[in-house]
Formats: sequence, C-alpha cells, structure tokens
Amino acid sequence: MEICNLHKLRREDFEAVIRTLTECFFEDPLYKALIPERAQRMEILPEVFDCDTNELAQYCDMYSDSPDVNGLIMLEDPAEHKGARKYLAERYFAYLTEQRLIEDDETGEIAENFRNAKEFLSSDWVTKAGQNIIHIVYFAVRKAYHGKGIAHKLIYPVLEYADKNGLQVALETHNAANLDMYRHYGFEIFDEFSGKFPLYEYCLLRTPKFKQ
Repeated sequence: MEICNLHKLRREDFEAVIRTLTECFFEDPLYKALIPERAQRMEILPEVFDCDTNELAQYCDMYSDSPDVNGLIMLEDPAEHKGARKYLAERYFAYLTEQRLIEDDETGEIAENFRNAKEFLSSDWVTKAGQNIIHIVYFAVRKAYHGKGIAHKLIYPVLEYADKNGLQVALETHNAANLDMYRHYGFEIFDEFSGKFPLYEYCLLRTPKFKQ
C-alpha cells in the first residue's frame, strides 16, 4: 500500500517511532497489567517496542504524519503476501523480546506476564473475521498533538483505500475510552474477551463503505 501524503517510515525513523509508542502506550491498560511498576515500564517498554518495530518492518506498511513521528499507523495489508517472512519474524522477535525481559527483570515475573497474556498480544482473532482484511497493528498520536487532525490524516487514507478495494479493516484496543473514536470511523465490535489479567480486549471491524 502506498499513501502519498504520509511519511513512509524508514529505519532511521525508528528511534522516534519507539519514543512515540512508549509515550502513547505507557498508560495503556495492557502494558500497565504486564509491567505494573512505572519505573520498570519506563525502562522496559522502549525495548519491547524496539523489537515490535523491527518485527513489523518485515511485513507491515508503516507511516507517520511527518519525519517527527508525532503520530503513526502500522498496518498489515493482505495484498502484500508476506506470510513466510511474517512467520519467521514473529518467531525470532518473540524470542528476542523474552530474552530482553529476562535480562531486565531478574525475578522473571514480567516475562511470565507476557507469556500469560499471549491472547492479548496476538491478533489471531483477525483470521476469524474473514479474508481480505487490512489489520491496523498500531495507531497512535502523541498526547500533545491530540485535536490537531493527525489521527484523521493517518487513518482516513487507509479507510479510503479499503473502501476502494472492498477490504475490511480490523484493529484491537484494550482501552474502552477509544471505542467512540473508532465507532466514528465506522468500526463495530466484532468480539471482546477477558483473560487471566483484569483486562478486556475489544476486537473491532469495519466493513467497506461502497460509494454510489
């Protein structure tokens, strides 16, 4: 997928990407459950997002509002057909993430939290929703830039592309406060579940809007 009016993220942008992800998800219910202590979360989240960013670079399209990366969107497009690359990247970076968690927390509790939360860290539910689905893996805007139109600038071209090509769009959130925004863009709850942690995951799906 090529979106001309967005900045396509490159390796030299990854430091800013990791900063934005850490800032945007620092108080997210998922990561607060996985890493309860704030000081540990500040130390460990950049390493987690470093692994995630390098993994997703193997099989996702990644864009930001500008080279400053005040907002970003990372998505998996079924038209790209990167199945084998995705499988290998997922396995390698899952191992690397666990190794870093073990190094950062000698008690092993945080690594165990990540293992127990696999259902919240996985996107396996997307396959149940059908085929030809664009999956938005990360969608984030730094708090200081809320209300400046960055979220719309990032997501609207993706939805327009999906509508033009008859594709569904999927994403998940663990924060109920996000639901109204996603409903505004046409997403509906496809499924929701809880697990070992006091968490809810909302699996959202948007069907293509065909223009007359």
